[in-house]
Amino acid sequence: MPVQSGRQFPYPEFRERHVQERPAPVVWRWEDLAEELAAAEHTEYGTLTLATPDGDHQVVPGTSMTFQSVRPGERTTPHTHSWWHLYFARSGSGDLVFDETEETVRVSGGDILLIPAWHVHHFENNEPGADLLLLNMSNLPQLARLNNKFSKEHVSADVQNDQR
Repeated sequence: MPVQSGRQFPYPEFRERHVQERPAPVVWRWEDLAEELAAAEHTEYGTLTLATPDGDHQVVPGTSMTFQSVRPGERTTPHTHSWWHLYFARSGSGDLVFDETEETVRVSGGDILLIPAWHVHHFENNEPGADLLLLNMSNLPQLARLNNKFSKEHVSADVQNDQR
């Protein structure tokens, strides 16, 4: 990529570029979300991401909100990344595992979990019959905009031990 020359402009123009209209309030109705969640593909990293009426996935500047469903008997891949997560457990129950310390935290509907950046983690749902449904707020859009979005998937300790 070649180096480019920058340009400059008067400070009052800079200020004008950042004047914005006050955004309108937005509501996502649970009845609509539940219907879409039931019909959506459940990937291990997310199912549905909330968006504003104009389609922007940043519901608050620099942040996103995504529903993640961990189905009974399933688990996500241990991973770590440069963004934080703030999870709201909507329903169901399961385990949040911090793989570096092997600490396990029981999670159930109503719990709120903060996972700071770079903590290796995964979810497990060993409950029969009910999805662990999580609403995940993160600063992934902010880090992507800063070209600072990094992640790494990890293999389980059992696989690591087998490879030695």
